[in-house]
Amino acid sequence: MIVTVSSSRTLRRSLVLGAALAAFCAVPAQAQQRQATVQIAAQPLGTALEALARQTGTDILFAPQLVAGMSGPSLSGRMDAMAAVERLIQGKPLAVRRQGNGALLIVAAPAEPQETVAVGGAEVAPDIIVTGYAASLSGALAEKRKATNVVDVVKAEDIGKFPAQNIAEALQRVPGVSIVRDRGEGVFVRIRGLGANFQVVTLNGRSAAVNENVRDSGQSGRQFRFDTLPSELMSAVEVIKSPRADLAEGGIGGIVNLQTFRPIDLKKPVLALSATASSPRLADTVDPRLSGMASWVNDEGTFGALIAAVYDERTTRQDRVTGVGWADGRIDADGDGTLDSDTILVPTSTRPTLERENRDRIGLNGAIQWKPDDRFELNVDGLWSRLNIDYYELTYSTDFSATTPGAIVPGTAVIENGVLTAATVNTSTQIGRETSRLEYENWLIGANAKWSANGWTLAADASLGRAYSNTPTPIYRTRLLGSVGQVAFDYGKVGERLPNLEFLTADLTQSTTLPGRRIEYRVNDSLDRQRAATFDVTRELSGVVQALRFGAKYEKRDRTYNRRDINFTSGIAGQRFDDSYFEAFPVDDFLSGVGGNLPTSWVMPDPDRFWDAATGKEALLDAPLTRGDRRNSYAIDERIIGGYGMAEFSLPLGGMTIRGDAGLRYAHTRQTSSGYADNGSAALPVSYERNYGNFLPSLNLVAEFTSNLQMHLAASKVITRPSLADLAPRLTINSNPTVLTAVGGNPELRPFEAWQYDGTVEWYFAPGSALIGGAFYKDITTFVFQQTRNFDLDGQIYRLTAPQNGGNAYVAGIEIAYQQLFKMLPAPFDGLGFQANYTHTKSKGTYALSDGTTFRDDLTDVAGDSFNLTAFYEKGPVGARASYSWRGKVLRDVGGAGLAANNDAAFGSLDFDISYKVTPNVTFVVQGINVAGGVQWQYVRDDRFAGYTDYGTTLMAGVRARF
Repeated sequence: MIVTVSSSRTLRRSLVLGAALAAFCAVPAQAQQRQATVQIAAQPLGTALEALARQTGTDILFAPQLVAGMSGPSLSGRMDAMAAVERLIQGKPLAVRRQGNGALLIVAAPAEPQETVAVGGAEVAPDIIVTGYAASLSGALAEKRKATNVVDVVKAEDIGKFPAQNIAEALQRVPGVSIVRDRGEGVFVRIRGLGANFQVVTLNGRSAAVNENVRDSGQSGRQFRFDTLPSELMSAVEVIKSPRADLAEGGIGGIVNLQTFRPIDLKKPVLALSATASSPRLADTVDPRLSGMASWVNDEGTFGALIAAVYDERTTRQDRVTGVGWADGRIDADGDGTLDSDTILVPTSTRPTLERENRDRIGLNGAIQWKPDDRFELNVDGLWSRLNIDYYELTYSTDFSATTPGAIVPGTAVIENGVLTAATVNTSTQIGRETSRLEYENWLIGANAKWSANGWTLAADASLGRAYSNTPTPIYRTRLLGSVGQVAFDYGKVGERLPNLEFLTADLTQSTTLPGRRIEYRVNDSLDRQRAATFDVTRELSGVVQALRFGAKYEKRDRTYNRRDINFTSGIAGQRFDDSYFEAFPVDDFLSGVGGNLPTSWVMPDPDRFWDAATGKEALLDAPLTRGDRRNSYAIDERIIGGYGMAEFSLPLGGMTIRGDAGLRYAHTRQTSSGYADNGSAALPVSYERNYGNFLPSLNLVAEFTSNLQMHLAASKVITRPSLADLAPRLTINSNPTVLTAVGGNPELRPFEAWQYDGTVEWYFAPGSALIGGAFYKDITTFVFQQTRNFDLDGQIYRLTAPQNGGNAYVAGIEIAYQQLFKMLPAPFDGLGFQANYTHTKSKGTYALSDGTTFRDDLTDVAGDSFNLTAFYEKGPVGARASYSWRGKVLRDVGGAGLAANNDAAFGSLDFDISYKVTPNVTFVVQGINVAGGVQWQYVRDDRFAGYTDYGTTLMAGVRARF
């Protein structure tokens, strides 16, 4: 039997796992190669190796039979794990190999990897190679185990092969992580129920610039768009749930650190290539995806260079019903001109929408690494990506007048439990077609140097990032609007079916049914720039305190956001257009996957023909910016100066080992918000400056009870800075003619502040396997929420939604994770594995109303429950995996009537991955995303239908090669 020891002596039975990680998982092992203070007394060699694993944080793999009866000498001083092992086994019939993931494997010398070696009458099995998904899980589990803080890791299965096509989709299998999808692709990440605005995203530990939404009025602020970066460029992603003092501040939810490949870490020259074709069911196309990486290292292993590239195309289609509105009101049920009902819930609008996109994305990553000796290292790396989106939207609306006297046909109203579920009512309709080209570009370059000598390590890092989002082709929305007479509607509850909508007196497929309204024209751009520099000093010590760390940071971010809107009405408004101004509806199966009877095709305006029909365009295009344009545009400048001090420690206590870190971080933030404020007749330039400082203590403890049982405890103060868009002095007016709403900013916002507490118990019961339970509590002392109130602009009353400083809140929850490789089963079942996790979250917050009163309710955008299940099989050339990810309801509306926002219903997605290795270098793959056809529903009070999105299933097939 083969037994393995790791950094906490917990992988005692895992030579299988070790050799697995060893042979094929080429991922960075930088953290495992650093020098550490070693204090080991003369003792049996096996015990000495276990102590060395703990002290250096390195996985050391060996068979107990191999070292039985051998003794190790005493060691004292600073050295890396490899040098220490070589000294321990010097003069013995043993050898040590450094594996691709940084683990050290002790073997007989000389040893042939495919032969058995007799030691003391016992046979030592050959090196057994574990690759692919199992190896990535095992490596991630090892990193989680040796960390002092609470962290989860997702690692690449192989070079250029992340466990999912999208980084966010891979992260959703981490306990406590769920994702927000757009057009079926993961875009944003939630950690422990908190929305994407509560996370900090770094790239190789550096703050990354953020692309902004330029498709519509909604803005992302600080939320990083994961769809802008190809997953093939990543070697690993860390989800850091409890901070250390030496990590960037700003994430109450957590920190997501993306790691790219570096050449010396790969040990030898590598060429990896892949080609995949995907077919989205709804879009009914075939899209290519190509990637490649070449890495070179000199014979001495002191200098290397790497370049990687990805190109992919993606065609998407979403069938949706959006814009569903509900209101409390009274109706005239008998048609006598008097509102005669009690106050009931009444539907006000519905907007079926067909959305299509053509995407193409390019990603490039390069790295140069120089490490002439163990004392000095220099890294220069850069990443660039560009995402182009050609976007098409077709929509029509039904805007009911059910609360107007005489609007409802007598005898048609159906009221159930205080809800008007069905009626025939006078209706207006808007038909629209939107076309646009969106471009998102993001790049980050950085350099860092590290020098070590005599127990001191000095490290410096500088980086420059830029994210530019724009509309190189303006957004055009061609609109028709008018009365369509009577429409019979029938609404059910969420998840049952779509609404029934029957147009009794109009035909939406006829070109002359509606007159023209206008052409809406918009140009939009956002530039986010990030500059940062850090300097860190580490002093390695012996004894209880093992290291002291100090550092300083300077970071500057500026965001400029510009938007211009023009409405062309001359030659359009009130005009009827013949068939030559319209095109055929592009699909014949719109909303075919769900029940409900409503129009599924309608006239599609030809934007070029309508543009030609519009008059007076030149004068409007040449006109100066309007008040509205100025109100929509803004600039934010943010400068952060920070520093930290931290101690790392380890000590024996009552038969167990206590290790961890304690530190204090300080960050001073200066924010300047510039834009325009409207005084009722003009938009005047304004500027606001805000300064604040935060002391952020942190403590992380690990108690190692036994060789396979440990506990993490953590406490820290954390902050999240307000969204950049929320800080802007901006005002955006909705263009809907019947619903007068507005969205604003608030430069006086304070940062979210919280004390957070984490605890986990971790049982590593077998190689690559663990059962982990944890709890967390976040006491948010200040937070920002959205408040809606009436607002008068130019004599019109709008419902203005703007962020406000709130009271206190909490988020609490539990996490349970189970992972196992079933290596104990007889062949061929020893290739089975299973992974599962569950998170439950509760929250409450205090909100303030516009009249000054307060109320207590759940926090918005928090998923109460989520779980992930993954079953996989890897044996010989065959690999297969099926994953199901589910998250529960997400609340978006708090207090009041429960109608201010649409809540997300529970949603689950089933994915699979099958691979077959035809040669040691070439593998064929087949993948599926959302193969069970999961759809997203939205609801309001009383579980009433409020939205539906179907993005369909995507199947992929391809080949990967590595040389």
